[in-house]
Amino acid sequence: MNGIDISHHQRGIDLSVVPAEFVICKASQGKTYTDDKFATHMQQLEKLGKLAGAYHYANGSGVEEEANHFVDVVRPYLGKIILAIDWENNKDKKTGKNDNPKFVEGDYKYCEQLLVAVEKKTGVTPFLYMSKSVARQFKWEVGRQFPFWCAQYKKTPPTTYVSNPWTDSKGWGAWNGCEIFQYSSKGRLIGYNGNLDLDLAYITAEQWLLYAKGNYKPVFNNRPTLKMGDINEYVLAWQYYLNLLGYNLKPDGIFGKNTFNAVKDYQSKRGLKPDGIIGPLTWNTVGK
Repeated sequence: MNGIDISHHQRGIDLSVVPAEFVICKASQGKTYTDDKFATHMQQLEKLGKLAGAYHYANGSGVEEEANHFVDVVRPYLGKIILAIDWENNKDKKTGKNDNPKFVEGDYKYCEQLLVAVEKKTGVTPFLYMSKSVARQFKWEVGRQFPFWCAQYKKTPPTTYVSNPWTDSKGWGAWNGCEIFQYSSKGRLIGYNGNLDLDLAYITAEQWLLYAKGNYKPVFNNRPTLKMGDINEYVLAWQYYLNLLGYNLKPDGIFGKNTFNAVKDYQSKRGLKPDGIIGPLTWNTVGK
């Protein structure tokens, strides 16, 4: 599905004209700020019957305070929209101040706690939004628990929707559960005279609504048995995971000899039978 994400910066956008199967709107930031166009955007989307979402820009001002504020803002729409935590940082050009010190410190635990707090307060598993470069450094234990909305751009001129956007890796559907890919900040669509963030969702409308109702979990929860010779996104996910643990594998999604030996060593260190086959027992050790 093709969609966009917007905030007050897209003030005046007519969502009945701009083509989008879904729209994710900025709702809040920190523990006090509410986007002044959020309610307007949500009312338009509700009237149009479009798939919608809301995101909160984290700023490290307190887990409970941020979670409470976000939930208060989106409460009228709970059960109808997906939720997301935006984990990034921007530096004010005039003051040099960072708007999310926890991000700068690499405090991934804070981000995890915020995600968990929102989930507990709403019953909805929130998406985790961050850039691809940050995702490579992110704690696996966090990423595998929440659906992933990833941003990665290529230096290109303004573009409309594309069905197969550029990325430097394969297997989006497995590594950290990338359900939504933001691939451009220079989107140009009919009905809006300016840049838009363009997103491609790898989930269906039905799955979107299941996430909104709190009845769906990240695709990474699919756990097929993997063995030598397999070539798929789940092998790639394991290669990334093993590399985080110090193995030096080529992340190509191919279950070759090097991956086989790494899996055997991993199993031995966890008291499992070192057979090189990734079955239920091996899957259950992830993040532990």
